[in-house]
Amino acid sequence: MTMESVQNFREMGGLPTVDGGTVRQGRLFRSGHWSKATDGDIATLASHNLAAVIDFRADIDRVGDGGPDLLPDGPEYIQMPMADVDSVGEDLRSTLLSGDQSLVEERFGNGRAEELASQFVTNLAMNEHHQEVFGRFLSSVAEATAQDRAVMWHCSAGKDRAGWASTLVGMALGVEEDALVEHYEASNIHRPVEGRLAYYAERGLDVEIMRPFLMVHGDYLRNGLQMVDETWGSRETYLSDALGFGPEAVAQLREKLVVSA
Repeated sequence: MTMESVQNFREMGGLPTVDGGTVRQGRLFRSGHWSKATDGDIATLASHNLAAVIDFRADIDRVGDGGPDLLPDGPEYIQMPMADVDSVGEDLRSTLLSGDQSLVEERFGNGRAEELASQFVTNLAMNEHHQEVFGRFLSSVAEATAQDRAVMWHCSAGKDRAGWASTLVGMALGVEEDALVEHYEASNIHRPVEGRLAYYAERGLDVEIMRPFLMVHGDYLRNGLQMVDETWGSRETYLSDALGFGPEAVAQLREKLVVSA
């Protein structure tokens, strides 16, 4: 499912669940942004019977990505902007857009990039604003798939906000944790970090010190999951009490999206 311009487009179909099932193919898609999609990309996306496209980007993301999504007619376009409550993403974006090497080193040197990157998933999991957005996200996924149609979600790179969103869907479906981590880390394959380093090098920036932000590591995700477990006691309670996605909603989602062995 390689696109011509869009990066990190893939699906969750086939992931194994703890009860021996698998996630249904052709229903759950995740991606990087669609601001520079080609006609071929749009035509490919149109073939997937999408009910909805969910965009987690804020305004500053769209500016940096090159504009609004370029999408096929048909699916509902739902904006769920993820406010950058700690200004980490905003600092990252503004620093890169500045083209200022000294600013890159000041803000993200001396191990600062790795420190912030390791905290990012935990922030997505635990911040109340993020929880509210992700709760609405899960409800939108359930609504789309209840129609036996597909849904796609994305942020800018498709690895952080979209990565945690994918983990939440997998959590609700009972996907094995190791499979969730492997799926999360696949962003490093579908959006290679070397390409991003080269992209900024062509624009006069050496952003090697920001490598932890430009890729993902399984430990980031495991830290977020551990924080959920420690704070809420169980992932089912987290889905229900933090995100408002209770047992009945989980059961209905699994009925639609888990294929029994």
